[in-house]
Amino acid sequence: MINSLKEETIIKKLSKEPTAHFFVIAIVIFLIYGISALNSGNLLEIDQREIDARVFMQEMASGQELTDEQREYIASRYVEEQILVKEAIAIGLDNDARIHDMLAQKMRHVLSGDVIHPSQKDLDDYYRTNIEAYQTLPLVSVNEIVLNSRDEIPDAAQQLLDQGASANEILDLSPGTAAPLPNVNHIDLSNIFDPEFADDVFNAQTSEWIGPFLSNRGQHFLKITERSESRLPPLEEILDRVRLDWITQEEETRLQEEINKLWDQYTIIVDNTNAKEY
Repeated sequence: MINSLKEETIIKKLSKEPTAHFFVIAIVIFLIYGISALNSGNLLEIDQREIDARVFMQEMASGQELTDEQREYIASRYVEEQILVKEAIAIGLDNDARIHDMLAQKMRHVLSGDVIHPSQKDLDDYYRTNIEAYQTLPLVSVNEIVLNSRDEIPDAAQQLLDQGASANEILDLSPGTAAPLPNVNHIDLSNIFDPEFADDVFNAQTSEWIGPFLSNRGQHFLKITERSESRLPPLEEILDRVRLDWITQEEETRLQEEINKLWDQYTIIVDNTNAKEY
């Protein structure tokens, strides 16, 4: 009798507790969702640990913690992959289930298999919209001297460098090598040397040697022999390139639309058991 009274009292208290109401509602929603999900023919269960593993690998590769937006992107890409894998297996595209990435890629090719051809208006519009991508960078052609030693340059050789003398004259006084670097842009020189040295070269006159830039090979000096200013090629000149760019973008757009349609057909369940906490 006492136990019954205690149970009744507890039930009355819980019935007045908002948290308890929320908990009960949550259970009901969960049960309804679970029953509807089990009745769905396209049930896809996702293991959160697989997503966490991909996030971890990306953070290891980049050396920094990912943002919430980046984690969401990785998660969505993983779900897309699993949907494509399931669709690929369903249509018997490939019975080899060892490499899911391969199946997903094959399914992408199936979804974007239609050959598409842009009209002239499509190409004109795409060219105008992406015109900056087709603007060429300024180019320079340079002669390079590499003096073998990193020691102080002999006075006579330094004087020739200051005068903008020929490479052969300078190398007669200080051992080294000479070679041309034709048609390089600022990015090229920055990658070969560094951005500051690239700035110095592009700002130099055509008659002067710029340097030294020190490396394990010795001392580098560059002299501009020719300049080409930035230009915008007309569409007719780069028509094939623009066509390929348009087709690539259009295929990606159509492919993503097909993937989104497949996504909508699936019920996604993420298993958070043993998931990594951020």
